[in-house]
Amino acid sequence: MNIICIILNYNDAVTTRSLVTAIKDYQCLDTIVIVDNHSTDDSLTLLKELQSETVHLLTSPFNGGYGSGNNIGIRYAYHTLRATHVLVANPDVKVSEACIIAMSEAFEKVENLAIAAAVTKDRTGSVALSSWRLNGLLLDLLDTGLITRRLFARFLNDRPEIMGKKGLAFVDAVLGSLFLADAKALVECGLYDEKVFLYYEEKILGYKLKEKGYRTALLLDESYLHLHSVSINKSVASILKKQAILHESKLHYYKAYLKINPLEEMCVRAFLGFLMMEIWFLTKIVGLSW
Repeated sequence: MNIICIILNYNDAVTTRSLVTAIKDYQCLDTIVIVDNHSTDDSLTLLKELQSETVHLLTSPFNGGYGSGNNIGIRYAYHTLRATHVLVANPDVKVSEACIIAMSEAFEKVENLAIAAAVTKDRTGSVALSSWRLNGLLLDLLDTGLITRRLFARFLNDRPEIMGKKGLAFVDAVLGSLFLADAKALVECGLYDEKVFLYYEEKILGYKLKEKGYRTALLLDESYLHLHSVSINKSVASILKKQAILHESKLHYYKAYLKINPLEEMCVRAFLGFLMMEIWFLTKIVGLSW
């Protein structure tokens, strides 16, 4: 295997540098590719200090979002560095070499495997959401609502990471914060959908891979730490702005992939509009915070 690690940076060079320093001597990684997603701070100056034979720095001419930035790194890794596999990693993760090796070994055991991921843990060490089941329109909408998400939780996702099982579980999609992927499979399915700026990239990628007959596996005996939203908060601080971006991404997924009709789209927009009013009331009037 020729494993290339892709790290996307946006105004977060200190966190990115911390991850690069932690993993640059891992024997299982051939090269680290940092993609600066058109940062508006002094990230480039700091990141240039990390460049070496095994740490490459790319720059995006504009900030096209999470998928667009990672696509730059994946294409470079596959076409220029001849990567067989890419480790896509958020700057705000901590992962051991043993975990990466375990993910790479899964490709030797599972046929048509496109993505291998480990269980996600938060900063307290608790198991966090690590995978998704791709649902139809109704269930996916229920997973959006603040109340419906809790009322119907048992019907919305399988959550194999909390079932106490061992080995691996096949899932539809995994978190984009850290996973190892077959580079050829990603290229074949068209990489990330660049019409999505933020959120839903993982579900769309999982959908595209599943359509091509590829499999995604979650390693239940391996884990990594994700300091959730550290990178996102650097660029999108407002909860209402985040929710608006999420809704925009959902609508794109529903129209482009679930092929909803105009009546369904009207109902979706009404539901999402009500949800935005609910969040506005809870954050601006009640004073709750996320």
